[in-house]
Amino acid sequence: MSDMSILSTVLMIIGAISAVSVFMLSMYKIAKRIDQAVGVDAEGKTLSERMSSVEHQLWENGGDSLKDQVNDIQKNQAEVNAKMGVIQEILVSMVEPKAKKSRKPNLNIVE
Repeated sequence: MSDMSILSTVLMIIGAISAVSVFMLSMYKIAKRIDQAVGVDAEGKTLSERMSSVEHQLWENGGDSLKDQVNDIQKNQAEVNAKMGVIQEILVSMVEPKAKKSRKPNLNIVE
């Protein structure tokens, strides 16, 4: 074998080792990211535990969930609207008789 063929073989082997090393490093980084996303977070909770706490907020469960709180707000808003309707009726009934009295023609016109 000539010196050039030995050198090119060595360079090809070094290139192949480098390519495999870069590929392995990339796979390690991807696996690490997946593990961080699916594995345990900084508080020690798994993905399953985190999803369970999200699920807890989505359905009614006796007052602790976001759904329960929205339902309470909706119920309170309906009560406030009903009370405001009663107050409006009372105010209108108080104002209408005065408005009818003031609609009488004023016969004392001074020029």
